[in-house]
Amino acid sequence: MCNDFKKELGVNIRKIRLNKGFTQETLSLESTVSRSHIAMIEAGKRDITISALYKISRALGTDLKEIFSFDNINKFKFDIEKFYQ
Repeated sequence: MCNDFKKELGVNIRKIRLNKGFTQETLSLESTVSRSHIAMIEAGKRDITISALYKISRALGTDLKEIFSFDNINKFKFDIEKFYQ
């Protein structure tokens, strides 16, 4: 996963969590995703599975569309050439 994308995904999850008044601990308890994993996701240091995204979105009472609302196809481009250099 693109590092910039991971960072912005984490920032957006954090923003939504704070807007809902959740601590990382509360989100962890509601989603069954560990608090340390949530912290790493929010910091953009860990990839997130679809399963964890689903659990977090349901715990926050939001849909995945809102979690990915920051995405922009022109900003986050996948450069396959980088992997063959």
